[in-house]
Amino acid sequence: MSLINFDCPECGHNLEVDEGGAGFIVKCPECGNPLQIPELPKSRRMRKIAGAVATLLAILLLLAINLVLWSRAQNLHRQVAELQPLNEILQRAQAMNMEQEAEIDRLKKELSAIQMPDVDALGQAAQAALEEAERLARELGTTRQRLLENSADDRTKLLRTHMGELVQAAKNGLPVAPIVTDVAPGLGVQGRKIVFPVLPGPDGQVLRQNAEVAGIDGDKVSVMFVGGTATYSLSELHPGVAAYLPVDPLMALARPRWKSEVFRVHQTLLAAEDQRIAQLRGAIEAHLPAAAE
Repeated sequence: MSLINFDCPECGHNLEVDEGGAGFIVKCPECGNPLQIPELPKSRRMRKIAGAVATLLAILLLLAINLVLWSRAQNLHRQVAELQPLNEILQRAQAMNMEQEAEIDRLKKELSAIQMPDVDALGQAAQAALEEAERLARELGTTRQRLLENSADDRTKLLRTHMGELVQAAKNGLPVAPIVTDVAPGLGVQGRKIVFPVLPGPDGQVLRQNAEVAGIDGDKVSVMFVGGTATYSLSELHPGVAAYLPVDPLMALARPRWKSEVFRVHQTLLAAEDQRIAQLRGAIEAHLPAAAE
């Protein structure tokens, strides 16, 4: 059980209440002053919604399991029906009669122990649960959208996570991996000498050859090469370059693109959630025709 901890503004008395009381007005047990229990933070409300979605998905999984068990019970019914015509033959074969009857009794007991579900009601419940899951997913998506619109920290966190994954994945796309060696303290970049045999641009084009990283300042990377030096923004380099540098992966994306990219990533996450729910719907509906037989 989660608690809300707050102080009485009148006497300073500390109170703890269950989070279900958020927004209600109570009296301070110390001074009797009426005070309002603080609302839950947006992040906690979002976690509660996410928990509800997870619970619904678990219920849907149980419904799918029940449908599978019902299908197996149908197979057992058919097995019993196939064994019934053998009774006349088993009566004339006394040596086999006892064994076959015992087997039939065993199957009957297994069938009687299985509670046959109301297929129509089960299908309707599954459809209703899916619709509720879709509704909650839409509500969660709307909540996330509002959080991203109102919180620069949330936008930065989402985009940094996305760019970190993109930068790590881009390592394999470098034309040639850099040569990294340890050097004495005060030399190189944080005690490492980093040389790119080929320093590529965003699309893999060759910018410099045998470029040694001389320094990093924010999103600026200074390199030395035969014939001179040059400075590039991280967004002017291949994303895989940032994977070898002690930099914020967010800097690998040009700042003017941050806003549009964060909402593109958000839409991609929503689409992935919709696809998972659609797959779950397909898995459940695949059993409904069998249930109608």
